[in-house]
Amino acid sequence: MSHPTIYQRDIPEYGRFTASQIQQLVVPVDAGFRQALRAITARLDAATEALREAKLKAIAAAVAPPAPRASKKGQVDPVAAARDLMRRLVEHAASRPRGVALARSLLQGQTLATVLRRRPAALAAALKRALEVVEQNKRRLPDHEAWAAELQRCREALEPLLRSVRKRRLARRAITPEVKAARDAWLNVYGAAKLLVESVLRLHGKASLMPEIFDDLADATRVASRSTPPAPRSPADAPAPS
Repeated sequence: MSHPTIYQRDIPEYGRFTASQIQQLVVPVDAGFRQALRAITARLDAATEALREAKLKAIAAAVAPPAPRASKKGQVDPVAAARDLMRRLVEHAASRPRGVALARSLLQGQTLATVLRRRPAALAAALKRALEVVEQNKRRLPDHEAWAAELQRCREALEPLLRSVRKRRLARRAITPEVKAARDAWLNVYGAAKLLVESVLRLHGKASLMPEIFDDLADATRVASRSTPPAPRSPADAPAPS
């Protein structure tokens, strides 16, 4: 009964949509099933919320809070420090002979404002590129060693924050035993809802409404219609000879 393309990330949307459609399209069809339909809708809402909470708990358990960026006594915000370094380096490079081309190379053709607005991961990549440019232009930057050392320090200072971001992304995709159990429970309720709704609709000759209530059935119908070749033309459909 369940279409194989119900991915975990789509379950909240499927759950909310189906519960709403049952209330609007199916409950008014048969008063005798009204209580049962409302009960299965409530169970579907509860299963959807249980899965959402299980995913949030899994993320919270798998990932430590990101490193604080607010400056404390004796600490420096690594993102602010990296942006300040890029600004100073580009301005210094532009002040050197033929420095406009060097500054453009440091910025990879972007404006300074654009580079400074980048997120930490992209900012770290910009620092890496700037370090390569500094190493390639030692003759044009007499103090290149100091700049290279500062670039490397800034990159290393950003690394804990980048690791935290990567862990959070992985945790969102991970399926813990608790999340799997909640997902299986949701699929069980979703399948039961299909059986009940189909029974009610069939009693009233309205089974064709199923894809309007269960979005995975609509997806399956669309896929089937795209993959079904057109029926062969019969001799009667052939064009008349001219």
